Amino acid sequence: MKIDSRAPLAPADSASSVRNRPDELVPVSTKPPSAPREASLPRTPPQPSVQADLQALELAAGVEPGLFAGSRPAEILEDILERILPTLPLDGETRTLAMALVREELDTRQALDRQRLETETGE
Repeated sequence: MKIDSRAPLAPADSASSVRNRPDELVPVSTKPPSAPREASLPRTPPQPSVQADLQALELAAGVEPGLFAGSRPAEILEDILERILPTLPLDGETRTLAMALVREELDTRQALDRQRLETETGE
């Protein structure tokens, strides 16, 4: 609210009477308040629907499990570990974490292959 500074000042003795009459104070500008502003944050893109997720899962169900059997996945993981990860523009901590994850996956696959061979020869 703005107060008109050009208005004549009241005498000192009438100042106390002005404080007692707030209904006589009128703002200088009588224009209506502006409309509320829209949020300035960008809108988030819509999230994928559950239907789209289900369709993606159905597509993944058609993958041949033989693709993941044998020594080929281990060869791919070793290639990622030795050739690809060292050339990526990663900071030291991220590179160390990625290499640890690939090593862990490689070790897990090798352990599962050993168990599979033991169960096949034990039967």
